[in-house]
Amino acid sequence: MAFSIEQALDYLTKAHRHGRLAHAFLFSGPRGSGKRRLVEQFFNAINGDTTDQLDLHQIEPESKSCRIIVNQVRELESALRMRSNRASTKFGVVHDADRLMPQAANAFLKTLEEPPAHSLLVLVTALPGALLDTVLSRCIHVQLRPSANRKLIAEEANLLVTVATVIEKEGFSVVSALRIAGAFQEALNTIRKRIEAEHDDLLKKDQAAYKQATDGTWLEQREERLGVLTESRYVRSRANLVLKIIEWFGDAIRLQKSSSMLDLPEYHESSSRLAERSTTTDLVNRIGGLQALIDYFSKNIQERVAIEVAFLRVFGPGK
Repeated sequence: MAFSIEQALDYLTKAHRHGRLAHAFLFSGPRGSGKRRLVEQFFNAINGDTTDQLDLHQIEPESKSCRIIVNQVRELESALRMRSNRASTKFGVVHDADRLMPQAANAFLKTLEEPPAHSLLVLVTALPGALLDTVLSRCIHVQLRPSANRKLIAEEANLLVTVATVIEKEGFSVVSALRIAGAFQEALNTIRKRIEAEHDDLLKKDQAAYKQATDGTWLEQREERLGVLTESRYVRSRANLVLKIIEWFGDAIRLQKSSSMLDLPEYHESSSRLAERSTTTDLVNRIGGLQALIDYFSKNIQERVAIEVAFLRVFGPGK
C-alpha cells in the first residue's frame, strides 16, 4: 500500500507513541513523492521540532562512480556511535540507497544487524528492487505514492511526447528504437549542460566570496566536490528519465486492468492508445528492457551503446 506523506508520518508517529517503532525503515517512491521531506518530518516528530539537525546524519552518492562507497557507510556508523547533541534518537539516513556498492551494502548490513544505541536507520530510494534481499528483510517498507502536485522537468516531458508520437506514427520498430534513443541522448546532454552551468555559477560565487579568506585548499576541495555532485545529479536525472518511460508503460497496463491510479495522468490519452495496441505481456517485457538499462548504467558499459541496445529491445518489433 502506498501512502501520502501525511499518512506515512501519521503511521510512524503512532508507532513511536505506542513503543512499536522499528530500528530500520525503507522509504521508497518516485522522484517528487517527498521522501526527503518525510525523513526530516519524521526526525522532527521523534525528537521535537526545536531540535537542530546535527543528529540527522545523511549520506548520498558522492564518489566519482556516483556510488555510495564503504567509507561513507563507516563514517555514518561512526557518527551514530557518538554521543548525540540534543536529539533523543539519532538518525542515519542513506539517500539513493540503490547506489550502495556491494562492499558498502555489506557494511551497512552489519549496521542494520547491530544498530548503535538510540539510533534509527532510514534507507531512501526510488528503486527498492535494486537493494539486497538481506537489507530489505531488515527494514519496514514505507512506500510513498506520487505527489498530486508533481511536475515533470522539461526534458522528461519532451521525451514522453517524443516516445508517444514515434510509437503512434511508426509503431514498434528498429527505426523507432533508434529515433527514441537519439531523443533520449539529446535529453541527457541538455540535462548535463544545465547541471554543469548551475555548479559553475556556484563555484564562481564561492571563489568571489572566499578567495581572500582561505589558502585555496577549501576552494579546491569545493570544486572537486561540485564535480562529483555534478556526476551524481546527472546519474539520478538519467535514471529518472528511464523511470518516466517505465511509468508510461505501467499506466498502459493499469488502464488494461481498468485502474484509475495512474503515475502520469496528464498522458492518459497516449497511454490509452498504447494499451489498445499492446498486450500486457508485451508491455511487461518492454518494461523489463528499461529495467535492464538501469542495470547497464551501473556497469562499465559505454552509455550510448547501453541506450541503443536496451532501446532496441524496448521499442523494437519485439518477438
